Amino acid sequence: MIARLKSLLKGVGTAAAAMAVFAIALGCFMALMLLVISMEEGGDNLSAHSLSLTAAVVLLSQGSGFTVGPVRLTLMPLLLTVLLIALVRAFAQRMSCDAPGYIGGLITWMMFDGLFRDGTTVELHDDLLVTLGKGALVFSIGYLSAAVPVSLTVARIAQWLKTSVAERLRGTIRTGVVTAVSLMLCYLSFGLITVIVWAVRNHAAMAKLFDLLAMGTGSRILTTVACVAWLPNLCIWAVSWLFGAGFSIGDLGSFTLWIGQSTALPSIPVFGLFPEPVDNQTIRALLVSIPLACGLIAGLAAMWSKRGFAMNVDVANSQPDAELVMSFAYPAGGFCISCAMLSIASSLLFVVSNGGLGKERLAVMGVDVIQSTQSVGRPTALGLLAAWLLSLVGVAAVFGIRWASRRVRARGRSASTDEEATTATAAQDVPSTGPQQESATKEEQDDEHEPTNTTGTGIRLP
Repeated sequence: MIARLKSLLKGVGTAAAAMAVFAIALGCFMALMLLVISMEEGGDNLSAHSLSLTAAVVLLSQGSGFTVGPVRLTLMPLLLTVLLIALVRAFAQRMSCDAPGYIGGLITWMMFDGLFRDGTTVELHDDLLVTLGKGALVFSIGYLSAAVPVSLTVARIAQWLKTSVAERLRGTIRTGVVTAVSLMLCYLSFGLITVIVWAVRNHAAMAKLFDLLAMGTGSRILTTVACVAWLPNLCIWAVSWLFGAGFSIGDLGSFTLWIGQSTALPSIPVFGLFPEPVDNQTIRALLVSIPLACGLIAGLAAMWSKRGFAMNVDVANSQPDAELVMSFAYPAGGFCISCAMLSIASSLLFVVSNGGLGKERLAVMGVDVIQSTQSVGRPTALGLLAAWLLSLVGVAAVFGIRWASRRVRARGRSASTDEEATTATAAQDVPSTGPQQESATKEEQDDEHEPTNTTGTGIRLP
């Protein structure tokens, strides 16, 4: 009982510590930003609203939007969400990772969310239950990411699967999951690189917007740092743009590889980073082909690497029979798992990256989830299929070469055997030339060369 109570209190400490670190750091930054803006731009002291705005941003990081004047903000700052989950995970690893700690921490976390909801003066969009549910989901993700790897229950389940499921099937599932995660991380890396390219190419447009707004140096720096909280959102949109689906800024702007048009976008400096269309058709084709190429490379690596399906070992040790057919069935199943996981993960990322910045024309910002998921999933699936087919053709070619070489060797051995048999038959047909026969032959030859002189008496003269 005492041990459970200690675990419960450790869970409470986990939630309290994570929320305190996050809220205090965020509150200090908000107070500094509002103070600098007030000093440079003049007007009322905006720092007085820092506590209320901090509470609203904490809830926004967990998915609950709010409205301040004409701004209706529902776009989640995914970087803050990731940092919040990472804090919960870090404190849970150090303090408590068991079930009583999770219960105590979850209750404490929802209490903090309730206090933040009552402590802000902005208009929140979600009711109390929805706000608490979203906060509970964020805390659960962070806590379980620390508790699952060290859980005894999970270890027992893993041991049962190890003893009950065939090793080849477990390897297939593991390879499929690793392939999907690797591809998703690769695509997000491409998105980050694309955003960096946008920033380098369009920084002048962003600086021009700062000049139009007459913002001071401090305000420029702090607002730019604040916009970094939405950097993951922009990276996810960049993935959709890079693969051909594009993204939109409400009804005011649409950006794809083919078009980059906007009408009366609000004067927000970060909007100056949005890309122009790509004029070169070859470059467009190469960009759209990235998921196909990544799927092909990842599929070939999974097919032939030792940590994957290791088809080279199967080809070296197998004959073209049912065993080899099953060796190709496992990669097919693993690639199906990869495609399913990649489609689900990309859909979730596209959903959480969308949001709004206004009430009417800017109410929906982001990507078309279905179209963007198809732009990622279809080419990747084709690339994995191409890798599987290329491996199949390669293995068939190897066995074809082996079969042809065996036939050539068999014909060579058959020809050699026939030649030996012909030689043996010819040797049997040659007359015997033993010693007696050779001497008799020699005497006959001598008699033929010796001159004969006979008389009528029949006596041979010397």
